[in-house]
Amino acid sequence: MTPLPVSVSWALAAVVLAAALSDLRSRSIPNWLTLGGILLGFAINFYAAGLAGLKTAGLGFLASLLFLIPFLLGFLGGGDVKLMAAVGTFAGPANLLVVFVLDAILGGIVALIGVIVRGRVRRTLLNIGQILRLLAQGKAPYKESAELEAGNEASFGMPRAVTIALAALLLIWGSRP
Repeated sequence: MTPLPVSVSWALAAVVLAAALSDLRSRSIPNWLTLGGILLGFAINFYAAGLAGLKTAGLGFLASLLFLIPFLLGFLGGGDVKLMAAVGTFAGPANLLVVFVLDAILGGIVALIGVIVRGRVRRTLLNIGQILRLLAQGKAPYKESAELEAGNEASFGMPRAVTIALAALLLIWGSRP
């Protein structure tokens, strides 16, 4: 984990908290926030560290393009991908990986709680089996079964920006000097 300059930390916190609030309220993250966050990530890194900061932001943005894969498979929404791109421009590629791992852990915990609370453990286990089978066959699960589509009313959707924000805030807290 690479320490973040204070200015970068504050700007990142503001963007992810605004995204989390928006996702909680409307289940969407506005483009002006994510795209503005990407631009702000480049600008504030340049301000904080000159060309080295610009390089960090650029590499973080490039690393965030990997999130297009789960988006194309239907596992991640477009706003979430753009939010991770903004996080990448603020935090750089190594810290983006930390945020990704923390987000995956937090997301798994939230999803597990949601499945248990909704009494859908059996159905979820069957769906996981179906997803793994379809992926092994090289098929996109959401195209083969409407129930596996994230936007389906029966599916347990969660505002991913919340877990992304928590992960980014944990990164900021953990990278303090």
